[in-house]
Amino acid sequence: MKIIKKIGGLFLVAFLIMLAAPNKVRAQQGEYVSDQQFYDELDPYGTWVDDPTYGNVWIPDAEDGFRPYATRGHWVMTDYGNTWVSDYPWGWATFHYGRWRYDDYYGWEWIPGHEWAPAWVSWRRGGGYYGWAPLTPGISINISFGNSYRVPDYYWVCAPQAYINRPNIYNYYVPHTRVVNIIHNTTVINNTYVYNNRTYVTGPRVNEVRNVTRQNVQVYRVNNSNQPGGRTSITNNRLNIYRPEIRKAPDARPARVVNAAEYRKENPNNGIAHRVGGQATVNRNNAARLAEIAKSNNNRLVRVNNNQPAARPGQPANQGPGQPNARPGQRTQQPNTNPAEQQRQQQQLQRQQQTQQAQRQQQEAQRQQQQGQRQQQTVQQQQQQAQRQQLEVKQQQEQARRQQQGVQQQRDQAQRQQQEVQQQRQQAQRQQQEVKQQQQQAQRQQQEVQQQRQQAQRQQQEVQQQRDQAQRQQQEVQQQRQQAQRQQQDVQRQQQQVQRQQQQAQQQQAAQRQQQQAQQQAAQRQQQQQQAAQRQQQQAQQQQQAAQRQQQAAQRQQQQQQQAQRQQQAAQQRQQQEAQRQQQQQQEGEGHRTKP
Repeated sequence: MKIIKKIGGLFLVAFLIMLAAPNKVRAQQGEYVSDQQFYDELDPYGTWVDDPTYGNVWIPDAEDGFRPYATRGHWVMTDYGNTWVSDYPWGWATFHYGRWRYDDYYGWEWIPGHEWAPAWVSWRRGGGYYGWAPLTPGISINISFGNSYRVPDYYWVCAPQAYINRPNIYNYYVPHTRVVNIIHNTTVINNTYVYNNRTYVTGPRVNEVRNVTRQNVQVYRVNNSNQPGGRTSITNNRLNIYRPEIRKAPDARPARVVNAAEYRKENPNNGIAHRVGGQATVNRNNAARLAEIAKSNNNRLVRVNNNQPAARPGQPANQGPGQPNARPGQRTQQPNTNPAEQQRQQQQLQRQQQTQQAQRQQQEAQRQQQQGQRQQQTVQQQQQQAQRQQLEVKQQQEQARRQQQGVQQQRDQAQRQQQEVQQQRQQAQRQQQEVKQQQQQAQRQQQEVQQQRQQAQRQQQEVQQQRDQAQRQQQEVQQQRQQAQRQQQDVQRQQQQVQRQQQQAQQQQAAQRQQQQAQQQAAQRQQQQQQAAQRQQQQAQQQQQAAQRQQQAAQRQQQQQQQAQRQQQAAQQRQQQEAQRQQQQQQEGEGHRTKP
């Protein structure tokens, strides 16, 4: 046990010396690393599979429901545009280099690439939503902007535009059942940013995000981190991210690679791909099974490569004796037949093999230490994430409480508004009833006015008849006056005749005595006629007075008719004023109802 501890201590010292060595690869500005680092850094977090089409692809050992650019991460705005900040320790590589594709058996696969970008995705907008999907291998930025590029529906992730830069944007993802309808009603966002002759997809611009979120948008400056495998972090206004310049090395390869075709052939029902309601996810149990097979000694399914530590391009890897697969055209050393020389070579070969074994043990120890450090970092990051999640939960609970209070206030306000609306409806009903009553009253008044008009017409007809009758009576009175005048003339002539007769009687007394009785009788008749004429005059005067009274009655009827017309006009004016007042009240009621 002590010897093992000493060996472990020596390995640790050697590892620290190697870390402090000046020729160690650092992801600092102006330096570059080999793509072998992809294979070394990602190996503890997933499985490398040899795909017949794309070569070495990496399958993450992620949780159920994993989706690239959706799970455990969020968007922030940088000087390169919308940049994906991942919570995974391997996110610095898989979300900023290379491409993702979904295999019907292995699920989400990452194909390594050599160019860094804020995110290799395609953006769309429409209907108040943003949508993004991973760019598939072989698709350039210009092609992704064209109408001919088609992304499968299950690649897309959609969220409301107002939450695009929220750290907890995953709480606002649209269910996949709605994503299809949303995406088919969107347009491509073809915004780009060019720097050092490289074009980057930026997604929505700062001003657009500021407008849709109605908040100030923090634009972070991308800061190069020199810590390989570190999780992306934000400090003040800087986004610290490990983004080395990758150079392709011809001998770069994973330490262990699973034969994709053979594994699928032997395990047809253990695919990592998993569809839930049309959404493309992964099956963690089957992914763990694949990882166990990759660590096994199954030579039929797993190819083991004797890798050297990752080196910069142009710096040859240390090739020790016994390294297989010599290059074509390289001369092989002819065997020596001298026994002493053979023994010396065997001893040298044994020493070299021991040295290689020690180096491999040292490398394994270093790898285990690195893995332990990464696991510790992962645990610390998970603890920090758990703390952040607890804070987010508390904030969400507080926000939910405030939202509940707001909802309760809105409910109370809605109830008050409903009561007001109900009261307004009742008032409107009462007003309608009043309007109906007023209309009925107006109809009755119109009927009364009509009746009054008819009565006035009848009265006018009666007055006309009375006028006609009065005229006839006046004509009769005139005729009676003329007759009375003729009778008076006759009486006068008779009186004159009587006077002549009296004179004759005086002259002839005898004749007077004889005629006295006749004259008395004639006088009596004349008196009677005079009395009759006087009575006729009185009757004519009475008829004239009756005609005057009839004229006065006709005048009173005309005055009554004029008064009825004035009453009708006043009633019509009151009805019009009342109708206008009711229309104003209804408009005011409708204005109260339309207020928010």
